[in-house]
Amino acid sequence: MTSETKPWRYILSAGRTGTVFLEKLLAEYAPDAVAEHEPKPTREQMMLANMRNDWGIGHNGLARWFNAARARRDKAHGTYIEVNPFLCAMTDLLPDPKRPIRVVHITREPAGWARSMTVFKASTKFRWFIDYVPFAKPYPSPRPDGWAGWSFYERNLARWAWCNTRIAELEGKAQAYVHIRYEDLFSDDLVTKEAAVMALFDTLGLERPSQIDWSLFETRANPAPPSGAEFDKAAAPRICGDAARRFGYDL
Repeated sequence: MTSETKPWRYILSAGRTGTVFLEKLLAEYAPDAVAEHEPKPTREQMMLANMRNDWGIGHNGLARWFNAARARRDKAHGTYIEVNPFLCAMTDLLPDPKRPIRVVHITREPAGWARSMTVFKASTKFRWFIDYVPFAKPYPSPRPDGWAGWSFYERNLARWAWCNTRIAELEGKAQAYVHIRYEDLFSDDLVTKEAAVMALFDTLGLERPSQIDWSLFETRANPAPPSGAEFDKAAAPRICGDAARRFGYDL
């Protein structure tokens, strides 16, 4: 199979931005493709990538591990799509001189995303612990001034800006790249929603669905619990302002 018929395909985001839903959408309308969400061992690789980015060591070992794991997954599937927010810490490893890459970049409005990430706990037994494990979440490097004294919410805003900026840098290195806003994907306007969905399929090199059951969009996958917590309204423009405008958000 040639590189033109089998590129590396990715759906990337700054974490928990409709990616679980998109995996289900592809299963419904691209049944011949395999969309895998956060395949092992990419969480561990993200932690090593964070350490590499921060300390400046371990790149060669990480690259070998990443490429070997990617090759193993690739051999097991035909049309394989990796749906993986963990990759934002190692976007430099995605381009391959032997094969093109196709990238769908999903963003969500930063304040809403950061609030959701701050209150959301995927596992009531273990998830709280992740907040305190070094390098267990995307880790901006260099860290912004004041990071040590920032709240979890402020740090999540910095993660939003850092991850999305890194993912966007793949545009010039990809065979196909598209930026899709979460808000457009779940818009009440059918034209906007359909354009986002078709851009997803086109960028991944998949056949467009002839029709879509829009009721699928009414149930959000993995919704965050409601929160009565107060968040600093000035933090998002202060931390994400320039990046937010780049991705179409007016804070």
